[in-house]
Amino acid sequence: MEKENNIPKPGTEYHFFDDGKTSPSRHYICRCERLATVEEAKNIMFGSDVISSEKETISLYELWEKAVSHYYWVFAEVTDLFVEISCPGYDENNLWAARAKDGGWFTLDIQSFWQGGRVDVTGEIFENVLKFFKEEGDEETVNIYLQEKYD
Repeated sequence: MEKENNIPKPGTEYHFFDDGKTSPSRHYICRCERLATVEEAKNIMFGSDVISSEKETISLYELWEKAVSHYYWVFAEVTDLFVEISCPGYDENNLWAARAKDGGWFTLDIQSFWQGGRVDVTGEIFENVLKFFKEEGDEETVNIYLQEKYD
């Protein structure tokens, strides 16, 4: 996956797959709210609502560093950006994504252990899922995927 072609654009909607799983019950539509550089991420602070911190406040960058060490098979050791997304119906909090090992985007668990998921910026994952269900002749599932919208 080419990194240059998959940088999310603020205000744009993308497919989101809870925990990276591609079943209809794990599919949501999210919106990119903003991008943050690595330097900016060092100043985006979270308080006592963070699940994995003993500190009173912790930066997005520090949370990403923890994620890289705890989920080494998911997150890349270097990220060029952080992506804030909103995902109604999935989480009431906005989510933050960083680079995954394959160059895509995966969200960090910040306020709960249930916030991790794949942001499909290129649409490639979604198209592959649709192709699979079409080949299986499962039009009902295809229609479910095609009807979902950002709320």
